[in-house]
Amino acid sequence: MNKQFYESIINSLQYAFLVISNKLKVIYCNRSCEMLLSISRDKILGSDLVEIIPNKELLNHVRSVLQDNMTKSVEMHFDNQELKILKAVIATLGVKNQNGDAFCLITLEDISERMRLEEQLVQSEKSEGMGLLAATIAHELGNPLSIIGTTLKYIRDNMTNQAIPMSRNTEAIDIIMDSIGQMHGLLRNLSEFNGMQRPHLEAVDIRRVLSQMLAFIRKKADAHKVNIYHQFEDNIPDCYVVSRDIKQVFLNLLKNAIEAMPDGGNLYVKLFRADEKEAIGIDISDTGCGISEAELRTIFRPFYSTKVDGKGLGLPLCRRILDEHGGIIKVESELGKGSTFSVILPIKQDVSL
Repeated sequence: MNKQFYESIINSLQYAFLVISNKLKVIYCNRSCEMLLSISRDKILGSDLVEIIPNKELLNHVRSVLQDNMTKSVEMHFDNQELKILKAVIATLGVKNQNGDAFCLITLEDISERMRLEEQLVQSEKSEGMGLLAATIAHELGNPLSIIGTTLKYIRDNMTNQAIPMSRNTEAIDIIMDSIGQMHGLLRNLSEFNGMQRPHLEAVDIRRVLSQMLAFIRKKADAHKVNIYHQFEDNIPDCYVVSRDIKQVFLNLLKNAIEAMPDGGNLYVKLFRADEKEAIGIDISDTGCGISEAELRTIFRPFYSTKVDGKGLGLPLCRRILDEHGGIIKVESELGKGSTFSVILPIKQDVSL
């Protein structure tokens, strides 16, 4: 095969390349190199490398490759009317001329577009992260704000009814104060967040927490004509948990159960010692519309929601919190009959949590 045949193959290659002598002059280049550098082949051949690519870093790498008989890959900025980012692979050819002079091959690739797309991806991920953070804050503050609004309406209605004892209003005010405390806790955690902070575990009476959450949502349940029934086993030990997070799990599940019964129904809450010796179980059941098999496979995905105005963050948040506590959450449901969300929570926690 003749020389023209080999040159046609070389010129059809996508990557640009130059062959450099030990005197740092260009002795060969292909057509892709002309296009990349926007310089004609006649001007490239025989010129000093630094004249074709005025980059001292590249020149130093070529010198070291020729001297040490090695291969290097570098990325550099190359200003040729417009700013480009070139990736250069420099390697010795492994051949020498009659005088023993070595040659090296420089392969050039324009990675400007790839770098631009990677930067866009980083910015997109940042924007997505900020959007998720904003949506999470809105969701987490929305629950206690809803409770505060409902409870204040209850107090206002009671103020004109002298037959209702003051203790009812006092209990309602306590609910408001606890909700405000939850919001302050969330904002404080956000302001102190550094990605390395370990959660504060404390011994928590789950019976008491569930009782508090049921008191929180009772006004909402009454408004939806939902009857609440609970069955708590005796001698349930305290669990070492992050109190605020576990309250949020129960609040989300109870709120979802009520909203699943727009025409009224029954809400059942069961607390028991799980089969596992060091765990407790909590079942939250409703007699609502139920969940289809297709939806059961997706309800724990972020931003997936069957509600018209839902954010799709409540159940993913519950799962994440329980994962962090070594717990699990499961759901069983039947369309038209209702759903049961089951939580298994270990009593003791690994100190590394």
